[in-house]
Amino acid sequence: MRTRLVAIALSLVPAWASAETLEFVGAIDWKTESVVGISGLEVSRDGATFVGVTDHGWWVEGQFDRRDAAIVSVDIEQVRPIIEHDGWPVSSRRVGDWSDAEGLAIADDGTAYISYERWARVSRFDTVNTPASYIRAHETFYDHADNWELEAVAVSPEGVAYAFSEKPLPDGFPIYRLDTNDLWQIDGYLREEDIFAIVGADFADDGSLYLLERKLVVGFWWQSRIRRVRLDGREDVVLWTSNRGDFGNLEGISVWYDDDGLRLTLVSDNNGAEGTPTQFVEFRLTQ
Repeated sequence: MRTRLVAIALSLVPAWASAETLEFVGAIDWKTESVVGISGLEVSRDGATFVGVTDHGWWVEGQFDRRDAAIVSVDIEQVRPIIEHDGWPVSSRRVGDWSDAEGLAIADDGTAYISYERWARVSRFDTVNTPASYIRAHETFYDHADNWELEAVAVSPEGVAYAFSEKPLPDGFPIYRLDTNDLWQIDGYLREEDIFAIVGADFADDGSLYLLERKLVVGFWWQSRIRRVRLDGREDVVLWTSNRGDFGNLEGISVWYDDDGLRLTLVSDNNGAEGTPTQFVEFRLTQ
């Protein structure tokens, strides 16, 4: 009954206009042959460093050089394989693309979660330097079509992990919550709107969930948007929508703070395409 009520509430919430908007801060094209396919991103609370995960199963750690609040260069500190609970690097599982790490969330205590496509699952790490621990999959993880599985994971201010699929099931995007018994529960559904898919998620300190969504227009142009929701159904609003082709395949989102308030950093997955840079794009929340 709780799931059905939440689903109804979320389906009825209007996408009202918000007094807050997202102000574009800047973007940078990062051209490197060392790292490709960053899909999940976490930025430190001061915006100075980042951790990412790639489609081929690698951790990436680096730092930003900023000028007037905007990123002007990116430096890699280290790249190392993601180790699964069996002790093997996920990069060794390229058959069937089972190494396709898509979402990343790091809790305040350092616990990290990675969500995967194709072999749909979420793995937990005590730190980004340790092997994963096993979390049993929800039975509906396998109801999602191939390559449309678990694209995003986020940790709430209370330390609760949530996961989201790229494409919805018939009732909408399931809100997968990891309970205290390490089992996934569905806490209702988020509605699909204008064929946008969920590709990234991160919580703000006040419990608002910022979703990065995207779609491919006419097979040529990526179009992205940022949507803010409350999982109790009190808010569902689109804060920003790009023009088609403005940016690349934006897939990762991270919330952090500076002296002026909330900031958002997005990262694009260049899919390993030769000559296609990784993009970092940033916004500031303003009144």
